[in-house]
Amino acid sequence: MKYCLLNIAYDDSFYGFQVQPNLKTVQGEILKALSSVGIMKVYGSSRTDSHVRSASSIIEVEHDDIQKICKIVDSVKGVAVKGFYESDSYINLRRSLRKEYLYYCDRKLDRKLLKQTIDEFMRGKMDYFSRDPTKKIALDGIRFSMGKFHTVFLFEGTSFSWNFVRISAETIIMRAEGKIQDDEWTEMLSGKKRTRYRGKPTNLILYRTKAPFKFTAYQSRNLNRLRARMFQDLYWLAGISEELREIVNELDFLDEK
Repeated sequence: MKYCLLNIAYDDSFYGFQVQPNLKTVQGEILKALSSVGIMKVYGSSRTDSHVRSASSIIEVEHDDIQKICKIVDSVKGVAVKGFYESDSYINLRRSLRKEYLYYCDRKLDRKLLKQTIDEFMRGKMDYFSRDPTKKIALDGIRFSMGKFHTVFLFEGTSFSWNFVRISAETIIMRAEGKIQDDEWTEMLSGKKRTRYRGKPTNLILYRTKAPFKFTAYQSRNLNRLRARMFQDLYWLAGISEELREIVNELDFLDEK
C-alpha cells in the first residue's frame, strides 16, 4: 500500500476538522466518502474549530490509487483538492509540517504599541495562552499588516493550535489597545494569570500548511465553488499592505483586482 497525501481546502460549513458524533466535520465527511474504497482512517496535519476555514491543510490515507482518492475527496461538498503526493512510508503530519494562520481584526491598531506588545509576547511564556499549557508551543513569529480599517496577523510555526491563535491574537489586540493594564499583562506573560480573551472563529483561517515535498497540482471540480463561497469572508485581504502582499498573492482563493 502507498500513502496518499492530499493538500485540501475547505470552507466554514464544518463543525471543525476532527470527527464528532452527529456533526458535520471535515474528517468525518471525508471518511464517509472514502469508506466506499475501504479506508477507515484519515490523518490530518492540524485541527480547526467550528466554522474555521482552511486554504491549505494536508490529509493522509493509505491506498494504492491516489487519483481515485483525489476524485472521491474532491466530491465532498465544501472541500477541494489542490494537490497530491504519494509516499512509500507513513509521514507524521502533526510533527513535521509548518503551519500559518491568519487572524483578522476589524480595527487599525497603533503600529508602535502593537509591535511592542508582540515583542513582549514572544519573550513570555506562550504555553499559558493555550487551552492546554502542558503542550509545548513552537511559534516562530507573529507578523502583521494594516489597512485603513483593519489589522491582519500571521502566526507561523510548527506546533500550536487554532485555539492558541484565537486566544493569543485577541489578547495581543486588547493589550495594544490599552485594555490590559501593565500588572495584568506581566502576570499573563509569566504564566501567573490566564487570559480571559478569545477571538471569534470567523476571524481565523488556516492559511497554509508547508510540507518538505512538492505536491502535484490537481484540477479540482470544487475549487471554483469554494472560491466563490469563501471570497465574501476573505474580501478584507484584497486591501492588505505590502508587508504581506507576497503571502496574500499566493492565496489562490482571491482573484487579482
